[in-house]
Amino acid sequence: MLNIQVTDDYKLTSDGMQIIVQKRHIIDPTKSPKFKEGQSTEKYEDFRTWKYCGKVEQAIELIIQQKIFESDAANLKELKREITDFKEYVKNILH
Repeated sequence: MLNIQVTDDYKLTSDGMQIIVQKRHIIDPTKSPKFKEGQSTEKYEDFRTWKYCGKVEQAIELIIQQKIFESDAANLKELKREITDFKEYVKNILH
């Protein structure tokens, strides 16, 4: 089964039938309705299922699209640079 960290925020896993894209979440236990006095207040990371894909390529495209949605680019040139940089990063991981 796959367990590939793509970026700090995304990883790919599989269940034998499909590719699962997981997204990192920061958990603050004090915000939980089940939090009780005396429990740890330390924040922690957890990867949660975000999307399902049939192919790794589709999963990478979804991550690229999400990075575009979350981008702070001020113009198209900056956005293109971010996309190109991320695609190059992924290419280097795969080769």
